[in-house]
Amino acid sequence: MPLLTVRAIETHKAKAKPYKLTLDRGLQLRIAPDGVRTLLVRYSVKGSDVERQYRLPQEYGEGPGQMKLATACAEAARIRALARDGVDWPAQEEARLRAEAAEREQMDRQEGMTVAKALHEYVDKKRRAKDGLPLKARTKADYLAMVEPGETNKTGKKLADGLLFQLADKLLVKLTSDDIRDQYSSLLKRSKRQADYAMQVLRAVMRWHGVVVPGNPLGRDTAGRDRIVLAPAKGNPAPIPPERLGAWWRASGKAPSQVAADYYRFQLLTGCRGGEIHGDKRYNYPPIRVGDVDCDVGKVVLRDTKNRSDHKLLLARQALEIAAKHCAGRKPDEVLFPITDARKTLKWINAKAKTHVQGHGLRDTFASIAEELVSGGLLKRMLNHSVAGDVTLGHYVGKSEAQLRSGWQTVADFIEAAAQQPSPEDTRSGEAMPRPE
Repeated sequence: MPLLTVRAIETHKAKAKPYKLTLDRGLQLRIAPDGVRTLLVRYSVKGSDVERQYRLPQEYGEGPGQMKLATACAEAARIRALARDGVDWPAQEEARLRAEAAEREQMDRQEGMTVAKALHEYVDKKRRAKDGLPLKARTKADYLAMVEPGETNKTGKKLADGLLFQLADKLLVKLTSDDIRDQYSSLLKRSKRQADYAMQVLRAVMRWHGVVVPGNPLGRDTAGRDRIVLAPAKGNPAPIPPERLGAWWRASGKAPSQVAADYYRFQLLTGCRGGEIHGDKRYNYPPIRVGDVDCDVGKVVLRDTKNRSDHKLLLARQALEIAAKHCAGRKPDEVLFPITDARKTLKWINAKAKTHVQGHGLRDTFASIAEELVSGGLLKRMLNHSVAGDVTLGHYVGKSEAQLRSGWQTVADFIEAAAQQPSPEDTRSGEAMPRPE
């Protein structure tokens, strides 16, 4: 039985300050200054001494949309009985309502969201699960370019549209399996690699926004016969041929621009990515500066690299000599290798050495040499490749700085030894050295 009758409750009027009446065990009525009457249930969940409070969703009263006294008492008794059994029903209900509200908000947002807008939001807000870091600037630029129309070059020629431009203005929630297949078929005319890359990005955007496309050819639950099979990325290493390594190293020492040549030599000796050395203004990637080089211990720390971690270069003697030469007499904020376009120098070196290596091929060369000289785990760390998916390397194998430095030194000594073995054409007298264009 309630402690107060309906008639007794009605005698309590609003006051200047809110106050509460106890209607039944664990059930209170809060009367606000404006006359609003709120029903409050007080309860404690089994195993906890904390008393909690839950506001019933309807006001007290006898009118439409209001909760009568008997109904309120029954609801309070139900909630308290569940709490005694260890069930916090109000908390579960609030969580359910929040989830439904979030789902409605997401659906309302998606109703007017185009593929282009969805991709922009993904690029802006996506965070990596393992460390909470955003996408790298270059990755963002690559993704955003996919929904942009092709530019016109200086000669007036229209360049190709972005890989997903055909879908850019379509509503994300209205995408069909046929839309996705048609886009993929169109991109295959460009290249399989670009088509797969575009589909990987589109799939990531749809998953991130929680959009479900019936019969989605990119979905895991779609039958294999109806699925677009995306090939895993494949490398195309193009290192300096082993028999030409010595010739390339000797030619680099005679290049007209020794700053550019030393930049390429440093890359070969360290295995760095080119952008980690010279930076990239388009994406605000900083270059190595004089102040970044610790000549006393032979160390350079590269910040926020491609895999979003810092990378410590423990320089071999030959690499340290190059770095120290370009640090001498210069200010800490100056770029270590002040080059604008080193490709002419590389072209000159290649012509002299009879090689065809490009910038990234020097990293390939470093890796190819090291693969035969050091352990796979050591090579992975020297190349600054992630070991997150490798339980052995990530959780059990540790390498000291001395061990890492020894790896770089082993590769550098191999290159230096190769340079001591002249090729037959290098011994011919009177051979003219071609000049750069």
